Formats: sequence, structure tokens, C-alpha cells
Amino acid sequence: MSMGDDQIVWATAAQLAEAIRMRKLTAAQTVRAILDRIDRLDARLGAFVTVLREEAIQAAAAADDAQAGGLPLGPLHGVPVSIKDIIYTKDVRTTAGSFVFENFVPDADAIVVERLKAAGAIVVGKTATPEFCHKTVTDSPLLGTTRNPWDLSRTTAGSSGGSAAAVASGLGPVSVGTDGGGSIRLPASLCGVVGFKPSTGRVPQYPGFEGWDFLGHTGPFARTVGDIRVVMDVIAGPDVRDPASLYAPDRISGTRDPSELRVAVARSLNHLEPEQDVAAGLELAIEAARALGCQPAERRISWTDPDLQFRVIVATELAAALKRYLPEEEARMDRGLVKMLHFGASQTGTALVRALEWKRSFTREVLGWFADVDLLLLPTSPVSAFSADIIGPTTIAGRSTSPYEWFSWTWPFNITGQPAISLPVWGDNRLPVGLQIVGRPGADDLVIDFAAALESRFGAAGTSRTPPL
Repeated sequence: MSMGDDQIVWATAAQLAEAIRMRKLTAAQTVRAILDRIDRLDARLGAFVTVLREEAIQAAAAADDAQAGGLPLGPLHGVPVSIKDIIYTKDVRTTAGSFVFENFVPDADAIVVERLKAAGAIVVGKTATPEFCHKTVTDSPLLGTTRNPWDLSRTTAGSSGGSAAAVASGLGPVSVGTDGGGSIRLPASLCGVVGFKPSTGRVPQYPGFEGWDFLGHTGPFARTVGDIRVVMDVIAGPDVRDPASLYAPDRISGTRDPSELRVAVARSLNHLEPEQDVAAGLELAIEAARALGCQPAERRISWTDPDLQFRVIVATELAAALKRYLPEEEARMDRGLVKMLHFGASQTGTALVRALEWKRSFTREVLGWFADVDLLLLPTSPVSAFSADIIGPTTIAGRSTSPYEWFSWTWPFNITGQPAISLPVWGDNRLPVGLQIVGRPGADDLVIDFAAALESRFGAAGTSRTPPL
């Protein structure tokens, strides 16, 4: 029995690949269903920067011809995917959300795109990002504001907000984003999808824009953990073009019985408490973990406040990449990015070295804490989706905060390079919240396996609800 369009757009990548392989569906039907839905919905969402309608239709026809000719099929044969607009795509405009690169067309694919195409995936478009991924909401002078599909007045978070909105809205089962401080996990949390930041070096990052080599990661969004695993099997692994990938931490392999795992739970971090709906979601996750046989131990975590040094690292590296465009392009750039570039340019080499030395000591501190813990469970964000008109809430759980403090539970794990996944949790809420699961470096498979086990207890939360579009 063939699938109708409504079934196609909410099917998982694994289901679509299997249906195409079994000739219950063609790649052409699949891609057209997704493209038609993008045409209908994206004017309201702003998830896509560029839609590759003709290119995707041609690629789908080629995929069907290859299958008819008996050629080997990859694990994502005929499956539509989207790519964040900071990631290079050969012969496709790649803007980084900036007027500076409004018409830039790379002459090569990033390794991750190469691998997706080799696995048979079909790129249907490029997804929105704030300018050079410099903030955790998704708007830019070039692209405007990306809207949360669960409430169009609210933010998707960022910087991979376009990817999260696309997957949540049925505009493709999979998208690939980047994460320099929470930019995959935060949008996944606020948009109700699964988002995975791998261990440092697990997914090669080359070629691409300068500016995020110290802390950046590339990883997938999907509506189920199973699809995260499928995509990671395709995109992970060393490549000599990215030396960092050659020195990724040893892979901790093998599925373990959840009851054997040492699981810790943090209900707060550095004295910041979550909002009530987020706290309720965490309790559901704890109950699910106990049902799997775990005995989660509560920990109160208060690590050395890394905020200033994090900003020094990020701003200095972005300034090294982009300061040459000032002052000529300054009027067309995001005000926040310009301020960050001036701050970064004002830092001395000594200040950067001190920040990198701090990065090493902070990593030692955090990984020392993980010496007797296999997995840490904590909220991805202390809040659910807030207004799209602000950069962050100034009050959380009744406490006055900086508008930047709401993402303080994600970027410490960019400093340490640990694998971390955000899993959607619903409960009785109208808006999703995210559970973050963090493992030791190299424990990517363990993090994914445990997330899949929790998802089975939740009833595959990422696919059980669809937004009111």
C-alpha cells in the first residue's frame, strides 16, 4: 500500500527509506510531498532561506532511475533533508544569515553534505540562521524572524532555529545544524524535536566559514531518536580534511542495560531553577528512567562560572573571521554581532590564551565530576518558547536574570566537548520542553541509546503530536 502525502510528511527518515526500497513509494513522490508542504507553510514559518525545488526534483528522478537500474541503495536513498545555511553546499547559495554573503555560492560541499548525498539523501533546501550563528534566537537583517510552529508569536531559539522549525512542521524528517553553545539542543527543546550535539570531532567540519572552530559541532535534528542514529551512522567518522576529527575521543560502544547505568539528575545548575513546566517535564523523565530500572541520583551542580571566558573565546574567534568587514558592512549587520566583533577585536592574545587555558581547566573540572557518572539528565533550557520579539527572558522562575542566562545549561558542554541530546517532553503542556542527556566524551552511542529507551517510555513524543498549522 502506497503512502499519501499526509503520511509522507510525518513519516520518519527510516520509514521513508524502507518504503522507497520496497517500492511502496518513489523518491519523486516523497520529495514532491515535502516541497509542496514547504510551499504551503513556510511563508508563515520562515524556516527556509533557499528551497531547491528543481534541483531536488531532478535528484529524486535520478534516485528512482538508479533504483530501477538495480544500483546499490544507500541508507537514506530518496529521503529529503535540509541543511542549515551556515554549512557549505556546492553550487547552492549559502548566506550564513548575512548580507555580506547574500550571494555567496560555495564550490564544494561540506563533508557532512557529501556524506548525506552519498547515502542517497536529497537536499531540499537551506534553513535559517541568525547572522553567523552569533545568538540563540533565529532572526537576522537578511532573513527576518523564524517562527515557532507551536505558536507563531514565539521563538524557535537558535541558532539552528530554521532546522528545528522545519522538522517540527513536517517539512522533511531530518535537518542538519550546528551547535557552538546550544544551537542544536535549544531549538530542539523549544520546537519539540530531537537534536543531537556529538562529541567534539565525531562529525568532521570542513570546508566552511571561519569563526566556530574552537567550540562548534555539527549534528542532526529529527522527530525520533531512531532517525538521529540513522543520520549519525552516515555523517560521523574521521576525515583527514578536518584534523580535529582524527583525534575524536575513543568511541564508547555497546548497548548497556539502563539499570546498570549510573545516572545523575540536576534539577538546577549554578543556582538557576527552571520554570514550572520545565520542572514537571524533568520529573516525567525521572519517572521514565526509574521505569527502565535506573536509580537516578540527584546532584546539585555549581561549576565555576564560565560566562566571561566563553564570551572571550567566541567573540575573539568571530572577530578574527569577520572584523575585516567592518566598518564598510557594519550598517547591514546585526547590531548584536557588531558589538560582539568589537568586543572580540579588543581582546589581546594574552586574554585569548588565558581563556583557552581556562577551557582546559573547566573541562578537567566537569569531566572529573563525570568520573562516577555515566549520564547526566537536566533540562535543556529552563524555559519553554518565549516571545519571538526578545533575545531571552529577564525573569525565570520568579528570579531576575540576564536575557542571556536562559541558555546557560547547554554551552558548558561545548566547552568540554561532550555528547548531548535534547529529547522532547510534553506532559500536559501546550508547548514542548526539552530533556538534555549528557555523556562522557566518546559516549555518543550510549547517549543515543538511553534517549531511545526514554523515548519508548514517553511513546515517541517527537511524533505523537503535530503543530497546529
